[in-house]
Parts: sequence; structure tokens; C-alpha cells
Amino acid sequence: MNLSNIRYANAFALKIPLIKPMLMAGTHITHAETLIVRIETHSGNVGWGENTAAPSHGGQTLEAMLESFDHGIKDSLIGNDSKNLSAISALLAHKFPKGSGAIAAIDIALYDLMGKELDIPAYSLMGGKRRDSIPPLWLIGTKSVEMDIAEAQKCQKLGYQFFKLKLGVKSVQEDIESALGIRNALGSSIQLCADANMGYSTEDAVAFLEGTREAKIAFLEQPLAKNNLDGLKKICGLHIAPIGLDESITSIQDMIESKQYGVSGVSLKTLKLGGISGVLRSATVCDAFGLQINLAGKIAETSVASAAVLQLSAALTEVNWGISPSHLYLAEDIVDQPIEPNQGVYSIPNRPGLGIEVNESKLKRFQA
Repeated sequence: MNLSNIRYANAFALKIPLIKPMLMAGTHITHAETLIVRIETHSGNVGWGENTAAPSHGGQTLEAMLESFDHGIKDSLIGNDSKNLSAISALLAHKFPKGSGAIAAIDIALYDLMGKELDIPAYSLMGGKRRDSIPPLWLIGTKSVEMDIAEAQKCQKLGYQFFKLKLGVKSVQEDIESALGIRNALGSSIQLCADANMGYSTEDAVAFLEGTREAKIAFLEQPLAKNNLDGLKKICGLHIAPIGLDESITSIQDMIESKQYGVSGVSLKTLKLGGISGVLRSATVCDAFGLQINLAGKIAETSVASAAVLQLSAALTEVNWGISPSHLYLAEDIVDQPIEPNQGVYSIPNRPGLGIEVNESKLKRFQA
């Protein structure tokens, strides 16, 4: 018997409350809806993966992910040699083209599993560690300008130096006031970017960029709807702040095409690009085309997906537009020891696999 062969696989649909609602254009998020995958080999090692429901970001619904896992994908996993790693994900993607969400979670689980099988951190399977620590972005999304500034000040005292302001919940003028207020309150040393989540018109985006020159925005992410390409070209041509894309980016081809509009960077997410393997491929394309990388999850993922983000951040050439592990926005996590930043900086876990262990009793409490 080959001890590295997969003998068991299961998936859990979870719904976990956030500490407080996250406000963003078009929606108020109160819970994480996420799929957790558990894969076990004959050796007894267990790998964990995750994919959060995100149909607006190029992902899938929780129901669709669980359905595809339970009806075909699960059975196709059993018996595979886990040492084949991303080759397994590629074969599943070819066989189940509608199962992308579940397969992305499986891909993460395979990196966790193989790291444990070999007793090495997952980043070693990605080419090795380029950095020992990395500062995260903290997301600011509240109902008022005053609350935005207060939250940024509170987080700066905890050591955070990189902030992403969520736009489109308040008026454009209030968004401008929040950006300027945060810059004035926190000083010139912090980095401040903004994300409209497709909630702006071209006119709104121009007004925000013009009104926040003094705030020195590091980049403005996805201000416009995916199909507003004329508007995208216009705001990129202003050269006031770099423009990044997130919801518009669901494939490597999207990244390549974005360059013709003047886009400066993209947000890479395991949930929409095929897990860890897909982000690694995408990052190589970004390097080749000179695109900056924001490495992110979606509000909110557990420590499983956040650990994958941290492992990736150790291995990628550059992550100049920051990372966004999102497990700290949850009211409760499903691991025994969530990864915590120290003075606003994450140390990259050096334990085998992703460096986390899921508490299965906590997991079952949140099953949807």
C-alpha cells in the first residue's frame, strides 16, 4: 500500500459570523460562507483547504461548491498519490470544469497535506521562502467618516501601517473626506489604498482621484464595473494614482488584457484562480508583464485560507500591494491557534504544511 495515497476526503459548508459587519459597495457582509475540505492519506496525515463563496469575485456559491465536491470530485480524489500535488488539481479541473470552487480548496489542502507528508512548510513546495515576515493590509469600511478615521487610528496603535479604505458605501464626497482624514490623522508614513468593489461610475472615480491627490493613494482597486472599459482607460490615463483590478480578474488572460488599458496591478485570490497552484502561475505572469500584486482573500476566510495567503506571500517574488489575510474579522475561528500579527506584522509560519491545525469540533459547530 502506498501510504501517500488519498484514502478519504470530505467537505464542510460553514457559516461563521463576523465580529462586526463589513460595509462595502453593494453589500453588508455579516457572515463568512466558506467551504472547508479535509483530505487524509493512508499514512494518517490530514490536509486542509478552503474556498469562500464569492460569485461576484469570480468564485462560486457555497451550494455550488459543495454540490460539485459531493457529486463526482470527491470520488475522483480517492486513490490518488498526494505526491502528485497540483497535477491532481489540474486533472480535476479538466474533468470537472464546473467544479472550480471546490477544486481550488482541494489544491490548498494538497499543499498542506504534502507539506505534512514531507515535514516541510508549504512555501518549500512553492520554490522556497523569500521573506520571513510581511505587513498586512487592514480593511476600513464603516458608516461614517469619523468611524473610518477612528478605526484607522486604533489599528495604527496596534502596529498596522497599510490600510485599504472601502468605498461606495457613503457618498463620494464622504469617501474623499475619509481618505484625507485618515492621511491627516495617521501621517505620511502609512500606506493608504482604496477599493470601490465596482461601486463607482466613471465620474465618481474621477472625482475621488481628483479629490484625494493630497492623500497620496497607493492604488485604487476596481473602481468601475467589469464592462466599463472606456472608463477604465480614462481613469488610468489620468495618472493620479495607480489603478488595480480585482473582480475583473478571473484568469491569466484577463491579467494580460488589462495592460492595454493602463492597469498597474491586480488582486490575486486563491478562490478564483485555482488555489495555490493558480496563484503561483498568475504571479509569474504578473512578473512578466510588470503588474503589481495584491494577495488577498475575501471577507472573511478562516485561518486555513489565510495561512495559504501567508505561505504564498513568502514565496512570491514581490507583493508590493500588500496581503489581506481575513481571519481576524471572524467572531470565532476553526483552528486552535489562529495566526496573529505582532505589531502589525505577520511572521511566516515554518511548521509543516500551512502551519495550522483545524479543531474539528469547532468546525462542526458552524456547519451550514
